Amino acid sequence: MLVVVSPGLTGSGGPYGFVMLAASPLFAASFLITKSLTRRDSPQVIVVWQAITVMLFSMPLALYAWTWPTPVQWALFLLSGVIGSAGHFCLTRAMSLADLSATQPVKFLELLWASVVGFAIWGDVPGPATLLGGAIIFASTSWIARREARLRRRPPHDRDPHRPAGRGIRLGGAGRDRADAAAGRGSAR
Repeated sequence: MLVVVSPGLTGSGGPYGFVMLAASPLFAASFLITKSLTRRDSPQVIVVWQAITVMLFSMPLALYAWTWPTPVQWALFLLSGVIGSAGHFCLTRAMSLADLSATQPVKFLELLWASVVGFAIWGDVPGPATLLGGAIIFASTSWIARREARLRRRPPHDRDPHRPAGRGIRLGGAGRDRADAAAGRGSAR
């Protein structure tokens, strides 16, 4: 994230880069809460409550500098709301079907889409720091997701957190008990 923002905050965002940094843990918490809610609530219910919550928290800021939108702006707000709600629904549905570690690498395509739309509408060209930061974020998230998936596929007895994945001899039955005893882990038998 710091690569994208740039160490001296020399990007065009200026001090608003700190707002982006502060928002990162809030988004992470939002994803974790949404994932836990998918165990008991439908994606439709979750999206409605998210919209209500965002409205309640953003309403005071909107009222502070309120000016009445034009009919065209109302139409654009409506379009934005429909597209945003559809995106939230799809994201929540994906979270209900898969682990967060599987869905998050795809979510980082937002950086790519934001760059494409920014160039198409405003002619904004992402700088090298943004491209490097995006590549680091995508690569690290993909690596973590792949590692988590590999750990989940391993049998439970082979999930020793102190031993690197894929190393050592896998023993079964009595052989494993002797290996555990030799390693000081003992056996309950």
